[in-house]
Amino acid sequence: MSAARLTLVLALVVAGLFLWLLHARAWDLGRRSPVLSYDTAQYALAAREMAEHGRLGTSFALPLELNRPGPPWPLAVVQPGLVVVEAALFRLDMRGDDDGAAAPGAPSRRPRDGLTLIVPLFCYLALGAMLALATLWLLERHAPGSSALERRLAAVTIGAAFLLDPEAQHFAVGGFTELPFTLGLVAACVALASGWAPRRPLLFGVLLGLTGTFRANMLWLAPMFAIAAATLTPERNGRGRVLLLTLLGFALLLSPWWFYKWRVFGSPGWDLSRFVVWEGVQGRSWFSLFHLPEAPAVPHGGDAARLITAKILSRLPQLLLSLATGPRALWTGALVLWLLACRPPRALVVAACGVLGAMALALLAAAATIPWIRYLFPTRVALEAAGTLALWALVARAPVTLLSPRLARGIRVCVALLAIGWGVTQTLRGNAEARATAAQRGVPSVSTLLDLGLRLHREVPANEVVMSNLGPMLAWYADRPVVHLALTPADVGACRRRIEFRHVMLVFRTAEEAWPVWREVVARPDDATAQREWNVMRERHWREPDGFQVIWLELGPPEPSIALRRP
Repeated sequence: MSAARLTLVLALVVAGLFLWLLHARAWDLGRRSPVLSYDTAQYALAAREMAEHGRLGTSFALPLELNRPGPPWPLAVVQPGLVVVEAALFRLDMRGDDDGAAAPGAPSRRPRDGLTLIVPLFCYLALGAMLALATLWLLERHAPGSSALERRLAAVTIGAAFLLDPEAQHFAVGGFTELPFTLGLVAACVALASGWAPRRPLLFGVLLGLTGTFRANMLWLAPMFAIAAATLTPERNGRGRVLLLTLLGFALLLSPWWFYKWRVFGSPGWDLSRFVVWEGVQGRSWFSLFHLPEAPAVPHGGDAARLITAKILSRLPQLLLSLATGPRALWTGALVLWLLACRPPRALVVAACGVLGAMALALLAAAATIPWIRYLFPTRVALEAAGTLALWALVARAPVTLLSPRLARGIRVCVALLAIGWGVTQTLRGNAEARATAAQRGVPSVSTLLDLGLRLHREVPANEVVMSNLGPMLAWYADRPVVHLALTPADVGACRRRIEFRHVMLVFRTAEEAWPVWREVVARPDDATAQREWNVMRERHWREPDGFQVIWLELGPPEPSIALRRP
């Protein structure tokens, strides 16, 4: 790497670290806002289980998972990539323990939650650098008439525009899988654009498989990328070979995970998240699907296809609108127009079609599951970078009679200023929203979580299961198995018939913020013991310094099961 490129990368890394610190401070990370959230704590729990006991398992379960004995319960939701990396980091950190591990069941003396930030932060900085270096390479190869200064300014613009994305900053301050997956996805697109993918199909497949260990989305993206690599092969006879080697490399990385799921769940493609396609269908919600101890009854056949299709069509407009905010519609339109009007090189055409195809599949997947824009983030990053480059290419190729060289240069500068200006505006807005949300979010502070963990350690035997709406977060800070809160108080008994527990801990800021069916308990906790069907033997409640109300319900003996008589 030349001195100029090294300086460019270091400048982007320093800028990324500064933006990351600003966003972390806005969230008051590690104090008011725990490092681990509902999603990220699930990965950390599985990583801790692997680091300490060398097995794939977790100490957190949804009521839907209680048809299996536990704990530890098998991994039914999370992907293995982040689990393995975090487990390695935990294991390395455990070597520095002088006083040994904490007593069984006690809250960990070294929670190690800060280690979960290493991977997303690295991927955040690496993505900014990769986008910049890829821009430099593309302009050097396909725009030789541009000056070195223009190429470097373009590279800085593409890299900085990503670093200024508040959604990227948010994923970088938590142990999410979005950034590792995005890094692999962007690398795959660069491999297509450079022509490297068809030359090294097995390694290209390994890259896709490694990316797929972080998110299951790659399962339907990998065939598309494999076909794209095959189309770039000059010899027709070699296209089948490239296709097969790419898919083989993909399968090599994921086959151990598929074997694990086949052995534990009976199917290599089994995933608990498959039920989310029914969220919002016929009155079902995420809570009703996952917080009952039995599998939901869902439609099949033609009825299922009709209902899911109607759901997709109703939610697509909202998702498409999210891609049209600010200059995003401009980037997408420029990429499509560039493909139609400029006759670019074959490798760039295939890479651009891959980006657009990945976005189309991401849109369909988000519309079919939960319409959160976070599911579009990985493909949006690649699309916005490609769209910005395409707009510059359109301006550069405009006829001189339409745009003079001086005017074209000015327009390209305006495009760069638009990308950077939009990023700065969004960063400021994102940090302001983070500060406001941190003060009012429905998650207690770290001090409260540690206090709850200590109370449980003092009063509940080690490794005894507890039910709580804090779910995996309480399981991490209390260092004990936790079952997520049942859908209603009346469903707690059904959960206890699957696994025995005696304590239910509710932690909400106010009754209005509690789950609708639990608001009565939070509003009037003293009345809980009067509801005989709830089987509450003892109730305690108090308010923590951060304003959260804690209701601790101790349940009576479980209802006796009715033995089946033999004929």
